Amino acid sequence: MDHYYPFSGQKEWEVASWLLCSGLSMAKINSFLSLEMVSFKLFHCIHHSDKYPVKIKTETLPSGPHWLSQVIPTVHPIKSPVILYWRDSLECIMSILNHPFFHDQIDFMPCRVYTTVQQLCHMYFEWMTADDAWNMQVHFSFFLCVAVLTFFK
Repeated sequence: MDHYYPFSGQKEWEVASWLLCSGLSMAKINSFLSLEMVSFKLFHCIHHSDKYPVKIKTETLPSGPHWLSQVIPTVHPIKSPVILYWRDSLECIMSILNHPFFHDQIDFMPCRVYTTVQQLCHMYFEWMTADDAWNMQVHFSFFLCVAVLTFFK
C-alpha cells in the first residue's frame, strides 16, 4: 500500500504539504515548481513529466470532518459573539477508521495470546489481549444472544 498516494513518495508529499500550507498562491507555487533546481532535485517527475500537478493531486485526497459552529446567546452584552466550534464525532471516527495508515493497525477482536501451547503464560501487549477486553466480549455476546432469542420468540 502506498501511503503517499497520489504523490510519488515522501519527499514529494512533504514539499507539496509545505507549499499548500504556506499560504502561497497557486501561481507562486507553480513558479516555485518551475525553478530548475527544484524540479531537478526534488520533483524530477512532478512538474515537467507528470500530467497531474500538485493542486490537482491534493484535490483528489479525501477531506476530513468539517467544522460546525453555533453562536451561543448570552444574557449580558459582550463585544464579540461567543461561538462554539465542534466536529461531528461520528465523522471523526469514520475518518480515522477509513485512513489508510490504520488499515492493519486497529483491531476490534479481543484475543488471548499465550507463550506455549499449554497456555501457561498469558501475554499482554495491547488492550485487545487484556482480560477486560475478553470479558467485555463474552458479556456482550451473552446479552446479544438473549436479545436475539427474545426477539424471535
